[in-house]
Amino acid sequence: MKTKIILILLIFSSSAFAGGAFADRYPSARATAMSNSFVAVANDVWAAYYNPAGLSNIENYQTGLSYQKLFSASFFTSVFASAVVPVSPEYGTVGIAVESFGVKYGGNTLNQEYVATFSHGFYLLNDIHTTLAIGYNIKYYQMSLGESVGGLDLGSGSTLGMDFGIQASIYKRTYLGMYVYNFNSPTLGVDTAVELPRRVVIGAAYRPYTGLTTSLTMNKMLEFDTEIEAGFEFKLLEMLSLRFGASSNPNRFSAGLGIEFQSIQFDYAFRSHPILAETHTFGFMYSW
Repeated sequence: MKTKIILILLIFSSSAFAGGAFADRYPSARATAMSNSFVAVANDVWAAYYNPAGLSNIENYQTGLSYQKLFSASFFTSVFASAVVPVSPEYGTVGIAVESFGVKYGGNTLNQEYVATFSHGFYLLNDIHTTLAIGYNIKYYQMSLGESVGGLDLGSGSTLGMDFGIQASIYKRTYLGMYVYNFNSPTLGVDTAVELPRRVVIGAAYRPYTGLTTSLTMNKMLEFDTEIEAGFEFKLLEMLSLRFGASSNPNRFSAGLGIEFQSIQFDYAFRSHPILAETHTFGFMYSW
């Protein structure tokens, strides 16, 4: 157990100094079960994390909560909350989201990250055959490194990030999407500035009939290999949806389900890792 803890902390410590701070925040259990192959079909309260243009698809009020047990480790705390409000068909939908990620071990806080996001998505074109929407995120990042072994405050910092997304559909069957994450190249810190992760995600999805969605995505983080992500969602019953997915670099697979009853939806996702333990994600969404 001690070896496992050291391995995970080393991975996260090294990733933070390689630009991995605030990386790969994926709150949606629905999307996680599809291996995050979601850029072309994002259409719910968590759309801002996958493609803010997807907010344009939302026509009712929604709020959501998510908890992620990252690599089944008790010393990670990862929680999310989001809400969206449709403004009008002309001005689209706006949303706000907050998240907290912490690393606590032995009674000490090693790292704490907070993000607050304002999102907006709206249609440029919306007719019976074709849709085209764009969206953006404005994010406030705040990070604290806690204290050293000797009790020295290691400092904190904050910065702003911006995302941009495009989403289109043809005959309500074929869907396309692109998402540019942190396109303004934000950095954190002064003397030892750390570049926050930047990535470009493009993807397509196909719905041969109502209740079945297949999706394929290419996720490229700068200075890292391209990840290929694929997933599908099948509405088995009126209340039950099944989801599966797989991705490369590293090779991982995922699965999950969604239970919907009237205005309430519960989602669960499992995602493997070739070295570390699996990650479990639990989500709740309410619409009205």
